[in-house]
Amino acid sequence: MRLTFLRPWWRRSRSTSVDVSDDLSRDATLRELGQMLKQRRETEGLSLRELAQETRITTPVIEALERGWSDRLPERAYLASMLPQLERRLALTPGVLQPVLPPAVIRQRQGNLNQRRFTLGSIDVFTTWQGSVVYAALIALSLLTINRQQQNLALRNSQSLEPVRADLAALDQTAALPSGDPQLDTLRPLDRARTRRPQDWLNAVGGLPVSGPGVLTFQLSQPRQLALTSGGGDRLQLQLQAGSATLQLLAPVQVVIKPPPEEVDQLLWNGQALMAEANRPGTYRVDATRAAAPAPLRPQTAPRSP
Repeated sequence: MRLTFLRPWWRRSRSTSVDVSDDLSRDATLRELGQMLKQRRETEGLSLRELAQETRITTPVIEALERGWSDRLPERAYLASMLPQLERRLALTPGVLQPVLPPAVIRQRQGNLNQRRFTLGSIDVFTTWQGSVVYAALIALSLLTINRQQQNLALRNSQSLEPVRADLAALDQTAALPSGDPQLDTLRPLDRARTRRPQDWLNAVGGLPVSGPGVLTFQLSQPRQLALTSGGGDRLQLQLQAGSATLQLLAPVQVVIKPPPEEVDQLLWNGQALMAEANRPGTYRVDATRAAAPAPLRPQTAPRSP
């Protein structure tokens, strides 16, 4: 908590009167310098816009300087770089516009900081040695508190400081279970996969294509050129006459008829009409079917070789 004491009334009135007189004298100085600046600009035959373009200073700033408007001037750091440019352009004496700058407050602020009483609320962390000391003390106190809390938790067995160990004895008992029980075999798919034969894997994915023969029947209204291949190794290229023809083949079968049959023509496989492929007119295909896999031999992932 910071305490402030009241100063005597005569000291306060004296300081107030001095501040008011300083402000009045500065305003008068600003008006005089602004009038001189305006007359010099008019003597050079420059407008506000032309002077602003040549000195790269905005028009409101130049107007505020000429009219003595201190509340519209920029900060001291920016104004200090603008005044020399105006002095050079208007051929004024160097430093004649320096009274326009507001008074520096660095020394006054530094004096006030030195006179302030040191309290915990007035500490600037990382910028003063008092703040660094308080910060280091807080960090050390926090570490000690956390360490003490961890020790208390360890003493009460509420925190384990060692890794959990596996129960190897229970694992050995599980491995010693009898393997002849068929119910346990169904729970071990990997062991069953290791004992399978290649033929079992082939049957599990659908088996070999059915090689039973089928009957292909042609009913043509005009002579056609025929090209045929089948799963039994047949390769035929012949000229079919108008009428009916029958062939016994093994699937898969691919038939190409040129020119493509018309709507009155028919191509039958085991009594069922075949449809030509959408993008290849006159081409017919009979795919081989696969046998369904037994329930116990559904596909399983093949074991990798060690």
